[in-house]
Amino acid sequence: MSVNPTGETPGVGVPRALAVDMTIADQQDWLAAFLRRHPVSRRTALRGGAGVLATLAASGSPWARGVAAAAAPAPVTVVGRHLAYGPDPARSMSFSGELTAAPPPGRLVVDVGTDSGFGLTLPVQVRPLESLVPQVDGSIRGTRQWFAHARADGLTPGSRYVYRFRIEGPGGTTTTTATSTFRTAAPRGTRHRFTFTAFADQGVSTGGEPNHYKPDDTHRSPAPAEALTALVAAEAPAFHLLAGDICYADPSGAGRPVRHGAPQDDEAHDSFDPTVWSTYFAAIERSAASTPWMFATGNHDMEALYDLNRADGPAHGYAGHAARLALPGTGPRGCPSVYAFTHGTVGVVSVDANDLSTEIPTNAGYSGGTQLTWLERTLAGWRADPDIEWIVLFFHHCAFATSGSHASDAGVRRALAPLCDRYRVDLCVQGHNHQYERTDPIRDGRPTRPAPDRSTVHPETDGTTYVCVGSGGRPRYRWQPGETDSVRGRETGQAPVTSFLAGPDDQKQAETVTWSRTRYLGYAYLRCSVVPGSGGTDSRLVVHAITDLGEEIDMVRLSRRARR
Repeated sequence: MSVNPTGETPGVGVPRALAVDMTIADQQDWLAAFLRRHPVSRRTALRGGAGVLATLAASGSPWARGVAAAAAPAPVTVVGRHLAYGPDPARSMSFSGELTAAPPPGRLVVDVGTDSGFGLTLPVQVRPLESLVPQVDGSIRGTRQWFAHARADGLTPGSRYVYRFRIEGPGGTTTTTATSTFRTAAPRGTRHRFTFTAFADQGVSTGGEPNHYKPDDTHRSPAPAEALTALVAAEAPAFHLLAGDICYADPSGAGRPVRHGAPQDDEAHDSFDPTVWSTYFAAIERSAASTPWMFATGNHDMEALYDLNRADGPAHGYAGHAARLALPGTGPRGCPSVYAFTHGTVGVVSVDANDLSTEIPTNAGYSGGTQLTWLERTLAGWRADPDIEWIVLFFHHCAFATSGSHASDAGVRRALAPLCDRYRVDLCVQGHNHQYERTDPIRDGRPTRPAPDRSTVHPETDGTTYVCVGSGGRPRYRWQPGETDSVRGRETGQAPVTSFLAGPDDQKQAETVTWSRTRYLGYAYLRCSVVPGSGGTDSRLVVHAITDLGEEIDMVRLSRRARR
């Protein structure tokens, strides 16, 4: 049985003919054996990697923008800053970024305060990340990166702060980043208005496979991934959710041999490049430096290149993320991308659908059921808590969606839909299919009522609304044969859609669905507005779909009786 379908996970140097039948752990074993058989000096390999970065910078490759400073004789600084909530979003915030070169002698700190005087100085932990990628000729391409992290605890809930990274270099020199602002979350149960945003499958528009955008892709702005980041930055939401497939360090997923400086249309030379992460963080900094970006993991985020040390739990390929990202760490042990947090009356859970997928079982079952046990306990606790009105899950592979590529994942639906029914989950944000699609409210696998644009849904009685927003910037997919867009001003009316449930070995179990309500084959993000009820009025979670051109194409109001 194929456990690693071609093109669906990053190619990290394992021969494709072998990798197709390998789990993440299997690939890591192969990589370890390869490095033992090729005792090339890692210093030599990494020196070659530095030369590669210099070549990239000289060539003007867009993938080099975030790391070009590493090849220049300039003071070391921090680029690609991004925030994330700590364990308690009301009182803690994590600060992350990438150093442009090895950390110099001296102190590296984050200054935090309520004004330009700062007042709080935080130590920074530097997490080095070494990437040794086997090539088809037996050589090793090496790259070393350094990621800086700090966390502030004991902050005041719902308050505005300023921060900066500061490096005290040799000879009394000091380098600082720009000063940016952030706001801590409202305490759990606080009834106040706020907005959060979401999408998935972002990547960078300017690198990798620009010609993969189809000639008829006329809906998009010139750079959809960056356009959506700009719109999210303008929204200044309380937080942003990214439901997996973050940067696409191996854009094709096919693991072809690397050749830097090759023409961009040379599709024969394309493989895992860890410096794409540098470009990605630089691209989202305009928003993520001030707004917490909360990430879930998708199939293109399973990087078997890392995690060779399994002392801390199962092999899942997320050690690269542990170096680059700061996640809350509130989930079950051994599942680093699974966590929960609350903001006011909203509870949010990041679910790792890689653990549940039957379509792409490369990581399926790695948690041994721990994730689902923890998830049910979390949902049960929130539904019994009068401070929590809304429950939002975000994850990558879709439980309910239609497209010609992935449609619905049988394993994800089987695992998550019953929990959503049992605990009256309000909203599920999904990715994987490069499109926007909203369902009617669903319970027991079936729609309970029509929910056209601008309608009101009562999740307590109607069921859960599932939204696929894998429209964050990667090239769009195709609909099922005969299926078309159906959005505001272009509604086609409700009709059955012949779709499928995706299983292992490219098995597609046909199903005819009537829950696909709104569809848009373009680029879009979600703006979700939380409006607490008062004076006997219901609370509302209003979900808007906004295109990369800033046009609203769909809206649904979720309504609940206020719990207080």
